[in-house]
Amino acid sequence: MHATCTAVFVAVAAIIGFGFSSLRTLGRISWLAWIGVTSIVVAVLTVTIAVSLQDRPAAAPQDAVWESDFKIVNTPTFTQAISAISSLVFSYAGTPAFFSIAAEMRDPHHYTRSLVLCQSVVTVVYLAVGVVVYYYCGSYVSSPALGSAGPTVKKVAYGLALPGLIVSAAVMLHVGTSLFDKESC
Repeated sequence: MHATCTAVFVAVAAIIGFGFSSLRTLGRISWLAWIGVTSIVVAVLTVTIAVSLQDRPAAAPQDAVWESDFKIVNTPTFTQAISAISSLVFSYAGTPAFFSIAAEMRDPHHYTRSLVLCQSVVTVVYLAVGVVVYYYCGSYVSSPALGSAGPTVKKVAYGLALPGLIVSAAVMLHVGTSLFDKESC
């Protein structure tokens, strides 16, 4: 049953994403971006609040008294360090979209200001959420972190994040196709 639900879920999300990505300009789907950002932020904040209220992360041992095992400074292996750095770098995966956004701006001179504002907000949110979730979950943070607060909160968080995931797919599909279709830029 789980595999069928996952396949249907992915198919429906892909169809909706393809439908929204067929709009010709980013300006016509910008209202979708606000819906997507709001849903992702609400989902992440829900998990952040939930991990601070629970007595232990979902993946932590349930049979003993639990205390967070977070470390401010650790001694990772080379592979672990590179993996952590690449996770941080790839979490900013929206960078390829910036060229399409600049190409469609009414006044491209505002691009740098928009870029700095966007990246600053994203960095602050990443740091705040990451620090809080890691503080409360320690080494038991799940990947993605939406699963760190247990199965019920995980389902709620993914339900809240679903519009954002669909909008992300639509925007990325639009950006990819706009690189080939110069008329939309």
